[in-house]
Amino acid sequence: MGKLILCSGNRTDRPYVITSTGTRIYSIEELCYYIGENIYLLDKEMFSDSLIDWIDMELGLGDTAEKLRRVYRGKSDLKTMVTIVLCSADYFTEKEIKDILYNIDKMDMMKPIKRKCLKAMYFLKKNQYTEAMAEYERVLSSKDAVSITPEDYGDILHNMAVASAFTSGLKEAIELFRQSYERNQREETLRQYLLAILISGNMELYEEKVREYQVNTNLYQELIEQLDRLRIDANDSAQMKVIQQLKLYKMQGRQTEYIQQSEALLNRWISQYRRGIRHEY
Repeated sequence: MGKLILCSGNRTDRPYVITSTGTRIYSIEELCYYIGENIYLLDKEMFSDSLIDWIDMELGLGDTAEKLRRVYRGKSDLKTMVTIVLCSADYFTEKEIKDILYNIDKMDMMKPIKRKCLKAMYFLKKNQYTEAMAEYERVLSSKDAVSITPEDYGDILHNMAVASAFTSGLKEAIELFRQSYERNQREETLRQYLLAILISGNMELYEEKVREYQVNTNLYQELIEQLDRLRIDANDSAQMKVIQQLKLYKMQGRQTEYIQQSEALLNRWISQYRRGIRHEY
């Protein structure tokens, strides 16, 4: 769970698995912790019969399970079910519970598309890039996508570019950064777009985009120096072994291995500058 949790209730050897994140839950305290840390991932479907039966049979919390069954079958709201779970353990203080419920109220007042974006952002921050990409794609293919402003649309594409660098590869990330900048006109996006091009080794495209976007001399030089620092870091690390292996693959004509390892190395380089390049939309 990522945090030491003191359990006063039963701790089972048969965990419940939250399918959306693959998280294993062993106690009511861990379930409370999961709820508190993952508010934007919660929905009524999570409180299914299987979870309620697990709370009953594995944790021995029959009263809690019965309350959940009653409100679940009565089609009660998410906040009521969360309250029952949080109040069944001593994990959170009363104030902390109120704060969690307040955030659920705020989430309920959000437009569905905003909630989806927050969910995608959660996955991105947790380095769950495939899940983040899938969630953003659902946002852009939804009927509500027409209400997104060009700037916000660009910010979504920016975040998709970050996720894409770790899933589909640098080529697709570069294209998404380009589309993002055309919409949001953020210097931050332009910076990451140009740096991604530099990392790919396409100096011709880099010079072309520098002219097209009228990049000032300071930014031009700063990006070149940043790439040099990334290369120096690579030389001083285990990545240098990978570079040497790439040279060997190229000499031996092992094109498939060369391409695969090149993509992997470039994605790792991108990871060194990915922090701070995401937008909250």
